[in-house]
Amino acid sequence: MSKEARKKLPKKYLAAIILLGLPLLTCGGCLTWWFGRNEIARRELEQQRSDLKLRGLPIDNQSLSDFRKERMDQQHSKRWMAILKQVESKEFVGSCAQIPVVGQPENETPFVPGQPYAHDAEVAEFLKQWESLRAEIHEITKDSQAIWTEIEFNSFNTLLPYVQNSRTVTRLLALECEDAIRRDDRDQVFHSLIAMIGAARTLESEPLIISQLVHIAMLSTAQQKVKQAVELNLLNEPQLLEILKQLKSQDDFDAKFRLTIAGERAMSQTAFDDPSQLGNEAPKYIGARTIDALASLAMLGKAESIETEDLSEFFSQVKQLESDMQADLTQGGMLRRFDTILTRLTTPAWGAYGNTIVRSAMENRIAKLAIGVRIFELRNGRWPNSLDELTSDAKLDMGPIAPIGTEPFGYTTSDQTAVLWGFPPQNVNDRTPKAPVDPATLPSESEKELWEYWSWKLQPSK
Repeated sequence: MSKEARKKLPKKYLAAIILLGLPLLTCGGCLTWWFGRNEIARRELEQQRSDLKLRGLPIDNQSLSDFRKERMDQQHSKRWMAILKQVESKEFVGSCAQIPVVGQPENETPFVPGQPYAHDAEVAEFLKQWESLRAEIHEITKDSQAIWTEIEFNSFNTLLPYVQNSRTVTRLLALECEDAIRRDDRDQVFHSLIAMIGAARTLESEPLIISQLVHIAMLSTAQQKVKQAVELNLLNEPQLLEILKQLKSQDDFDAKFRLTIAGERAMSQTAFDDPSQLGNEAPKYIGARTIDALASLAMLGKAESIETEDLSEFFSQVKQLESDMQADLTQGGMLRRFDTILTRLTTPAWGAYGNTIVRSAMENRIAKLAIGVRIFELRNGRWPNSLDELTSDAKLDMGPIAPIGTEPFGYTTSDQTAVLWGFPPQNVNDRTPKAPVDPATLPSESEKELWEYWSWKLQPSK
């Protein structure tokens, strides 16, 4: 409108035009800003995803599938998947019902050394029934690596049936090992332990947190049976050295931690492109989340920067990471909270996961240390006077054996028994107590179970 035309308009019309135009100008400016920031974010997201691809890391369902397959052995895949299908069959599940460890029998009676075992006949019959299945498991797991199984990745809708069935295999082997311990069948104890560690190893290259948690649970079950065997002196030196070798192969938690970062990133990036892949968890009426995707990549980049050489430092950094993430996602303004809707839904509990990694590493380390103490006793006819005397033996490489904190695992000898102790790691400032905690003195069953693993009492070999 020209100046002359504006002069001819009454002032009230001119004011009305201004009042109507300002909102339009404001809306237009906001929309320009909104689309501009999203376009900048889109370009940045494309660049970051391109950089990840150049690093050989997955960014979506297909590349995650390829990434996983490249890291796993496929030689035994068909046989292993057949085993995992068999342990979920009606015949197998039905036969487990009244069997300890693999089922939930009524009036279950725990085994007490020196006393008759109430479930001995049922367990013997069950193990006989599945003898060929157990033999196949032993054959595959004795020299196994991570074994590829079929998984169709669909972001957070991905199903993991083979992963869950792996725990059933471990329970079957644990039952077999317990039975061998009761019968004092020492060779069977050894072969069961090797198979249990091997079964856990089939999942060690899985790139998702849930799969790694199952791997850790399976390894923990094996470590608990190692504890029984070492305490009771059921293994000879060559067998102990082989078990030690197998446990040392699980020292590298760095590789597993970084695998899960890669896997979780690929799962979440797919969901940011199509939020419907989150299923019922997805907020309604939202489309692709470009800025959200960048926020998630930034957080996972921080996870990648965590140092893993020192267990205590790793624990401290992963706890700090979760704290920083929570602050970033919850303390920002309304725009920040809107920008990170899906990031808040898809970000794993890194602190809890880190805690599980630390506990698993410490379980592995005290098990290796106990094996070292037993080997020293078999070689020298006595217990080491201290852990320093044990670790100075250049012929025995145990790998990392330090817990978190400033104190080593506890060690003493009493009444010809060697006692090792540690603690369940909960906080970054935890450290080995001055004396072992007796689980029997604790008030609740949950506390007793929590501390039970951390007190090792090795009986003399003579």
